[in-house]
Amino acid sequence: MSFLPVIGWLLPICWPRSWVKQDDAKLDAFVTAQEKEVSVLHEGIYSKVEADRELDVIPIEDALLVSEHGVRRKVMIDVLKQDSMRHMELLQEAVSNEDTETSHYAVSAIMEIKRKLALSLQELSVQYETDKQDEHLLLAYIGVLKSFMKSGFLDERTLRQYKFTYLSVLQSLLEVSPNTEFAYPEKINTELELELYVEAEETGHLYASNFPQSEEAYLALMKVYFSTKSSDKLQDTLNSLKKSPLNLSNRALTLVRFWSEGA
Repeated sequence: MSFLPVIGWLLPICWPRSWVKQDDAKLDAFVTAQEKEVSVLHEGIYSKVEADRELDVIPIEDALLVSEHGVRRKVMIDVLKQDSMRHMELLQEAVSNEDTETSHYAVSAIMEIKRKLALSLQELSVQYETDKQDEHLLLAYIGVLKSFMKSGFLDERTLRQYKFTYLSVLQSLLEVSPNTEFAYPEKINTELELELYVEAEETGHLYASNFPQSEEAYLALMKVYFSTKSSDKLQDTLNSLKKSPLNLSNRALTLVRFWSEGA
């Protein structure tokens, strides 16, 4: 266009169409190749991320047994960032870990949990003696008592004492709020552990009376009669459950079949 001011503007019109098509084809091929390359790159990155994620999702117990010390310590730190009480059994196992730093983390966590639970128990105990009608207080006290009893900190004699306290608080809760269903099986199980069989049966009947549409009430009573070796009462409760209009869960159906076959 510079050398031929007038004719140069007309040259694109006369340009061979095959040249244009070839250039377009090359451009399309280049763009397609780039898109494929980007797609492959993204797939590779995604696969690597997923692989790393899968490698990270391993049982914590296995990590403490077979992983390198650095991984064990990282696992313990991750546990400490979460609700340590939920991992109490794991922490107790980690105390004897061959890696001294991992063991130190576990011991420190357990001591901190024990300190917090003891402090909470002390505060709630004082509040409970002052006011046994506060449902929120009772629920909080029950939760802390249960955690403390499951912690493994207590010897058998002290644990037994706390179980009686636990029963007392559960009884207070049922008096204040008789529709709190979870308290019935908790009370029954604790009474059975303390061999308070008469009390356990009474709680079972109270449970069934307040929750006639709950399969758990029937199962709790059956557990009481199994513990007391009262086969006739167990069979009567089983028959009542069979005749009830309840839609039984798989667990309940399994138990009904088991006891029916054993009858």
